[in-house]
Amino acid sequence: MVPRILCSLLSVFAAIIGRCAAIESSGEIYPASPFVVNVTLPPYDAKGDGMTDDTDALQRALNEHVGKHHMLYFPPGTYLISRTLMWPKKWGGHDNWGFTFLHGSNAGRCRIRLKDGAIPDPAKPAAMMWCGGFGSADWFHNYVENLTFDIGSGNRGAIALQFYSNNSGAIRNCRFIDTDGGGVTGIDLGHRDMNGPLLVERCEVVGFDRGVTTAGAVNSQTFEDLILRGQRMVGFENAGQPITIRRLVSDNRVPVLKTYGTVALLDANLRGKDGASGTPAIINYNGGSVWLRDVATTGYGRAVADVATPDSGAAFRVQGTDKPGSLGPNIHEYSSRSTFEAFPSAKESSRLPIQEMPIIPWDAPDSWATVDRFGADPTGGNDSAESIQRAIDSGATTVFLPGSYRIKSTVILRSKVHRLAGVGGMINYGQSDHPSFRIEGGEVAPVSFDHFGYIGGGLEIASRRKVILRSVSDCPIHSREQAVGGELYLEDVVTDQLVLRGQRVWAKQLNIENEGTHLANDGGQLWILGYKTERGGTLLKTFHGGRSELLGGFSYTTTSGQLGPMFVTHDAEVFTFFSEVCFNGNPFSTLVREIRGEKESVIRRGEGHTLPYSGRAMSGGR
Repeated sequence: MVPRILCSLLSVFAAIIGRCAAIESSGEIYPASPFVVNVTLPPYDAKGDGMTDDTDALQRALNEHVGKHHMLYFPPGTYLISRTLMWPKKWGGHDNWGFTFLHGSNAGRCRIRLKDGAIPDPAKPAAMMWCGGFGSADWFHNYVENLTFDIGSGNRGAIALQFYSNNSGAIRNCRFIDTDGGGVTGIDLGHRDMNGPLLVERCEVVGFDRGVTTAGAVNSQTFEDLILRGQRMVGFENAGQPITIRRLVSDNRVPVLKTYGTVALLDANLRGKDGASGTPAIINYNGGSVWLRDVATTGYGRAVADVATPDSGAAFRVQGTDKPGSLGPNIHEYSSRSTFEAFPSAKESSRLPIQEMPIIPWDAPDSWATVDRFGADPTGGNDSAESIQRAIDSGATTVFLPGSYRIKSTVILRSKVHRLAGVGGMINYGQSDHPSFRIEGGEVAPVSFDHFGYIGGGLEIASRRKVILRSVSDCPIHSREQAVGGELYLEDVVTDQLVLRGQRVWAKQLNIENEGTHLANDGGQLWILGYKTERGGTLLKTFHGGRSELLGGFSYTTTSGQLGPMFVTHDAEVFTFFSEVCFNGNPFSTLVREIRGEKESVIRRGEGHTLPYSGRAMSGGR
């Protein structure tokens, strides 16, 4: 019989292969619009021929569109640059706040390449692209998608991408290539503090001293479908961030992961090449917390090790030698800290079924209904509700909202439409007196909301349709009785409150900020990969037989920790691996309030922890 972990990992690897093919063939082309800027057309005229220096053309495009909720579109080609492309902090005397979208046609055929010898000195490292930001975490909703960053030859001081985004933002379907043995870092997410929450999805890093670097105590970063190959020092180095990783594949002679932050890693295949037998695959420094599930290692001396400090020279000490499987090579489930229980509970995670986000076909751009052609005002000055409703009722399956819009009455989504697409614009900015959109209809095809920087009135779900939110910010979500039994998929989503009613929900890179109850699971099934919260109040309430599994993330507790227990579990099932950062001296005083039948257990600070916490009755089974 094939061991259970191997069966699980075989399916994981097949999924990674399939999803990495998406890097080659994204095919996400948008209609022509003043908000979609082709960098090869006037006034920029980038050549993309691999010979002409396109630095000035691309920098001008960035200078004129960063912060404006516009998309910079890169057709197939090789765009040669000779210095760092900088995202500016101001335009026209105004501060930028992020809201920048770089979108290549296809990572396999759309490449930004550094001119040979442009950044030769490793003592003076510099990035091919620096994505800007403020000293505070106010650089929102930024995206780099479907591009390859190639550092060329003779660029020993090169960093491929220094990315920065807050609350929402992502690097998707990208490659970072170092082919001649030079290069400092592929993806640098630790170049400044307070980076995140953000998502890195379906990316590959080949070469470099370090594949991915992260740092700082806030604001959390989530990774899915990450491939690391041929790094010279370490595959992934985390200096303090709350990190969540699902489906990591590594082919390396060096350690895959070095961390002294908080890391949740699941569904990983860590393959050590010749010379890897003298090192662990995962090194946990300075008492950092790691939680691992379904991790396979080959070729390494051991799966997990712990040292006092990175520079201590101390011999590796295997953590948790009393825990079966901690030595590897295949880890079914492992935690560097013992599972905390308010009542006697199963110590392992719930292993709720994980459903991948439905794939909605990308319609040909000429078939889209662009709302501006139906009379909508993309400046947000006039009420566009009737115009948007006409576009939705036109018979098109994709409706495009390229600008920002005022909607004074709720727009109804019926069964024909399967995608509402934007490029980071805002809906009802500062207005929330009525839902902006209401989903109606029976169990018909899924409907997706893609790339909106703000939806002030939020979304009302009154249907069992599968609903997808992908890169949507500041959007309250309310599920009505008609949604019971439906499915909800959230990817890179920001909201101030989420109330679930008997739904099955899968979320990754979820950010909820409010005071009071952030997330309520009323009798549903909830799975989260990377959850960041801000301010105080109950972060997850699970009741009426609900099941919740929260893997990775943290509370940035910025107001009173007295506002409520962090987690409330009432005759329900919960598993968390979740941390907290608080700089105001008032962290959560109550971590868990759990009720089973007539009994209640309250766990206060110092009496337990949530790294991990299990509120799953032993009799509940799996």
